Amino acid sequence: MTDTFDNDIAVHYSKEIFEEMVSASSKFPPFASEHEGYAVLLEEVDELWEAVKLNQKTQGRQMRIEKECIQVGAMALRFLHDKQMRETR
Repeated sequence: MTDTFDNDIAVHYSKEIFEEMVSASSKFPPFASEHEGYAVLLEEVDELWEAVKLNQKTQGRQMRIEKECIQVGAMALRFLHDKQMRETR
């Protein structure tokens, strides 16, 4: 392991991303197509970009960035999951 990678951090966020994907999957139906998956993922990336552009002194900015990164990861994982489920039917 190098000094530039912390396995504990990666495992922590992997769990957060998985939990967010499971939560979203319980609230919303599977992506009907790659087009829909891309649109949802793009929306999450746009929300991350909005958080990144906030003034660095904005209260809650770092928490919002973390939340949006987790949602981007969750939707990317869901995209792959739903695509695989459609292909195996």
